[in-house]
Amino acid sequence: MDQDRNTIGLTPAAVKQLEEIQLKGWFEDAQDGARFAAAYAIRKGVQLATLEGVETRWAIGGFDKSGEFRAIMAALYPDIQLPVRAVEYLTNEGLRLVHERLVTRGETPAALLD
Repeated sequence: MDQDRNTIGLTPAAVKQLEEIQLKGWFEDAQDGARFAAAYAIRKGVQLATLEGVETRWAIGGFDKSGEFRAIMAALYPDIQLPVRAVEYLTNEGLRLVHERLVTRGETPAALLD
């Protein structure tokens, strides 16, 4: 059986997307942008999947200081066995979605609240 992770990692594509999102200056730091992306993916109902080829970025204790993401995983996905891996997947997928709207389409973060 797989073990859960203690860190959130990003794929090379997500790293590039996050860097381009950061250039917009809307998030205090990269971690805030990544948290926003994870929350956006959750809000959009992104289905969980597996993710390979990630490079460690943040310890889960720093990324999810209050435990809110892990609590959301337990509430929305009560049978989930690997909540940190789920948050990692949602962060990467969220970055792809947010990048599409903020960078590719040139929208503002407020437009993502639709």
